Amino acid sequence: MLTELKINNFKGIGSCSIKDLGQVNLFIGKNDSGKSTVLEAAYYLFQELTRPPHLRATMSKRSDVPAGISELWFNYETSSPVEISTDFDGVRINWRIILKHALPENTVSSNLFAGRTQVILLGENQYRERDFVPLAATTGNANIANIKESVEFRDKLTQYSSNMFFIDCTLKSHIREIESILARFKRVPKLESGFGEILDDVYGKGRNWEFIPQLEYPEEKRLAIKEAGRQKYFAGFGDGLRCCVGILGAAMSVKSTAIFIEEIESHQHSGSLSKIVKHLVRISRENHLQIFLSTHSKDVWESLYRGVYLDDEKREKEEFRCFLLERNPDDGKVTAECTNDLQKITQALQ
Repeated sequence: MLTELKINNFKGIGSCSIKDLGQVNLFIGKNDSGKSTVLEAAYYLFQELTRPPHLRATMSKRSDVPAGISELWFNYETSSPVEISTDFDGVRINWRIILKHALPENTVSSNLFAGRTQVILLGENQYRERDFVPLAATTGNANIANIKESVEFRDKLTQYSSNMFFIDCTLKSHIREIESILARFKRVPKLESGFGEILDDVYGKGRNWEFIPQLEYPEEKRLAIKEAGRQKYFAGFGDGLRCCVGILGAAMSVKSTAIFIEEIESHQHSGSLSKIVKHLVRISRENHLQIFLSTHSKDVWESLYRGVYLDDEKREKEEFRCFLLERNPDDGKVTAECTNDLQKITQALQ
């Protein structure tokens, strides 16, 4: 599990340090306070470790226009490296991105290191600056064998990294990805019925879901949910239900990893949102997931604090962290205050 995150010179963040991360982490703050960038920093560090090359995805996530490599750096100042570090199960993992000015083309060096008592190279990737074409990639997982208790650490790190999800408001359009997750549930009766019960609890429908032939393309089977006595294609339902299926389906499909979710409240009625959050926390406990949420909505905080933890103070202290983020636009310094102060939280979410 991640317990600490430090960021320097990454996108809109000049510097940021977040300590005492828990199992369920909520990031709140005004617009441009750095919430999404914090989630991206943690997620893409691990993706660069397990699925290089991933710098292109880092740059293109929020825009459909070409992005220059300098946009990875705070204020486009490439003279100092981008640095992101985490504490993962007591081992510090560092990601450094360096722009090397050289002929005939500038290159970007992406290096990952880990260390408990010594520094070990995890991976080194080289990219051509202009279009992110990988020039060289090295997966160095074998090199962590020198770390004390390395077998256990390697297994945990691989599991945690390779099964992550980053979920944002575009999820509702990723029908094939959602269908592929639920197709796996069909092979496990407990998951199939359990997921149907969740949908029925949240939306009053979905207990009966199935894959049926598409009318115009019968060779393709599409996810369908029964409503008013007939099966209707999942793609035709509202954005809220589609987002819910994607979020909770992703959480149920993995174990011992992390789920990063931007604005879980998107397209949700407050009553549905409260139930989604409760199910997400329950699933995170069962599947040993670490949850990272960013929000502008007081409903999300209330769904967690009042809906899940109000009568369970012990669980709240063990699991839940609410971080209030504030960003200085001049130097990009982001402060992350772990707080349960109702007045501060209310002001931040107004």
